[in-house]
Amino acid sequence: MRIALLLLALFAALPARAQDTPGPERVVMKLEDFLKLYEQTRDRPKEPPKPPSSWSVSSARYDGKVIFDHGAPTSAVFDATLRIEVLEQKGWVKVPLLPATVALRSAKLGNQDASVIVDGGWYWLATDRTGTLDLKLSFAVSVFSHEGASGLSFELPKSGGATVSLAVPTSEDLDFEVADARVLQVRTEGGNRIVDASIPVTGSLSVTWQHKLPEATKAQEARVYAEVFSLLGIGDGLLQETATIQNTILFAGVDTLKVAIPDGMTLLDVKGAGIRDWKVTDDTLVVGLNYAAEGAYPLTLQLEKVVGQGDLQTDAPLPTPLGAERVKGYLGVEARGNLEIGAGGAATGATAVDVRNLPAAILGITTQPVLLGYKYLSADAKIPLKVTQHEDVDVLVTLLDHAQATTMWTADGRRMTKVVYQVRNNRKQYLRLALPEGAELWSASLGGRAVQPARSADGKVLLPLVRSQAQGGALAAFAVEVVYVEQGTAPDAGGRGTFTAQLPTADVPTTYVAWQVWAPEGAKIGKRSIEGSLRHVEAFSNPVPMTDMAEMPAMDVATVQTAQSQANTGALGQGAAPVPVSLPLTGAPIYFEKLLALEEPLKVQFAYHGLKNR
Repeated sequence: MRIALLLLALFAALPARAQDTPGPERVVMKLEDFLKLYEQTRDRPKEPPKPPSSWSVSSARYDGKVIFDHGAPTSAVFDATLRIEVLEQKGWVKVPLLPATVALRSAKLGNQDASVIVDGGWYWLATDRTGTLDLKLSFAVSVFSHEGASGLSFELPKSGGATVSLAVPTSEDLDFEVADARVLQVRTEGGNRIVDASIPVTGSLSVTWQHKLPEATKAQEARVYAEVFSLLGIGDGLLQETATIQNTILFAGVDTLKVAIPDGMTLLDVKGAGIRDWKVTDDTLVVGLNYAAEGAYPLTLQLEKVVGQGDLQTDAPLPTPLGAERVKGYLGVEARGNLEIGAGGAATGATAVDVRNLPAAILGITTQPVLLGYKYLSADAKIPLKVTQHEDVDVLVTLLDHAQATTMWTADGRRMTKVVYQVRNNRKQYLRLALPEGAELWSASLGGRAVQPARSADGKVLLPLVRSQAQGGALAAFAVEVVYVEQGTAPDAGGRGTFTAQLPTADVPTTYVAWQVWAPEGAKIGKRSIEGSLRHVEAFSNPVPMTDMAEMPAMDVATVQTAQSQANTGALGQGAAPVPVSLPLTGAPIYFEKLLALEEPLKVQFAYHGLKNR
């Protein structure tokens, strides 16, 4: 390598030949200068690789002690030692230490105060030192207390390993819990209960503790009085009960409550403050609390029992607190369905009360009327109930608000009729129409869209329906239209005859029927001869006027989508869609109307003359 460099320098020192073409600029130096430069550069060290991080915390140790004020824990003071490795060889680095939610008291590197800054809600060490640093911190955190449990929590910086030791000055036994601890030990030393734990390298430190209450102390000193407020709902083959047990605990705290569950009842849920766990063994509920409850303590139970459909004779299920000095309670009974509930006999240890006098703890948790009310003063009370199941009554699910019929009557006796029904439908699949005898159906439509009707086994025409959309708290109406023709009877040679016609009979009620018959030019109607089930009028009274109805080709998107879905599945019938038919109107109109048609013939008849030679 050296020889090649020397030759290169020698060639560079030679003068350029005149005949050579101009080349790049060259550097000319003496050989001794070149050798000196070479010796200066050949042993220069290479640039060291850049570390993956400018710092790391290889280990962290947190030692804390809880501070009490007037007998209650208020804060904890920690001394922490962080071993920090500064990997950056030059310049300043920032190392996260603690969240700014804690109160930092001091930070020292050796005997000197460390440079600490606050940025982004954290305390940071700012240093230009390199290598291993042992940083000592002193800080304080707040302690919370809730329902007999105390604790503290704060975030930690990432470290290779972290251990914590927390001392609580007390001579009583404590239950400690350190979130996500890998190793947990509890010891007593110098009048302190101390927990030692190893915690994950990332996350936060969360420690909680609570006192243990000796079982013998509870049994000897605590006295419990209980009131039970029960709401019993009966329906759908179930007994469903919500029972709130209001415990009054005197003289000492208790951390265990027991309740006798009525035979056959299933306990679904238990709610109360500070419940650690609960279980049912041999029809006895045992509730463990994470603190010793005193004073007023409510416990709410949700229970149910399957009793099946039909009439029922049963005693009201009454949860009974166990270990209480005195138990009294109230019971309210409500029906959830078409049931009749009454007393099944004389109650034992209980008396009936006016439901209006039941406590708000019962009346305030239901919107149904409470039918029966009882008060009892004994844990052995029996309240017999009698339940009678009644059959549901079918109600109207489809209604024709308005039927607008128009008949074009020709001089040779033929008739073409269009009927538009204003329909509100909740559940019905088809509108069944019995067409007049001999009538031929020409077209049918639903919401302005042609549909293919079907025919039932009894000869009725089945027109598919959609479900009405909700509109302003009610069902929106849509239109169903049919057009049919009849041969009729032609007038005699003298131009006289009798007009007899009948509208289709629907299988659902029609609130108002309006029928307009257009007579041929020159026809004279014998008004005294008019008869039938509709009343002849000079003009329609319209007590139920036609309203705007949803049309499928229009902007009613919901109706369009529903109809399209039914069409795709064949619900609107199979085969080719009928051709819409327009009704030509000439001559003079005759008006007929009827209020409330209930599956009855809608028929008119009258004599006429004046159609000779037409």
